[in-house]
Amino acid sequence: MKFSLIIPCYNENKNLNHLFAKLKKVLNDNLFEVVIVENGSTDKSLETIKKYNLKYKNLKYIKLDKNEGYGNGILRGLEIATGDFLSWTHADLQTDPQDILKGKNLFLGSNKKVFVKGLRFGRTLNDRFFTIGMSIFCSLILRTFLWDINAQPSIFPASFYKTWENPPKD
Repeated sequence: MKFSLIIPCYNENKNLNHLFAKLKKVLNDNLFEVVIVENGSTDKSLETIKKYNLKYKNLKYIKLDKNEGYGNGILRGLEIATGDFLSWTHADLQTDPQDILKGKNLFLGSNKKVFVKGLRFGRTLNDRFFTIGMSIFCSLILRTFLWDINAQPSIFPASFYKTWENPPKD
């Protein structure tokens, strides 16, 4: 069983050293590969990513020439991911990338089809109202209770990804 964590990155050079410090436990876990999608940055993000790529054998990266949005970065990373379970999170540390380790435990020893979403804390009042509205809307549409649908990480079986047809880029 292998997990792939996709992290789109656009002009995040100032955060990358901290991101990789937070990813150290993930990168030292042989059940994980991390795919950084350098999403057309104009700063020195690619140089920093290459430095860490030399250090970790389970770190991959791809460079996109043009930023076509966060969603496109996710999709491009998913295309090269090799894990049985796929996930993504933010490079700007909106969420802790180590949360993927907690999510992994929900899949181990389970033969069920599972979809895991993270949970965000410390958000502004406006952001919380938006989350409530989106949660109600999506729960009604999909006829199942969902909360904070944009929270990270998102983790799901690769077989689910293979069913997607023309997903939106953002």
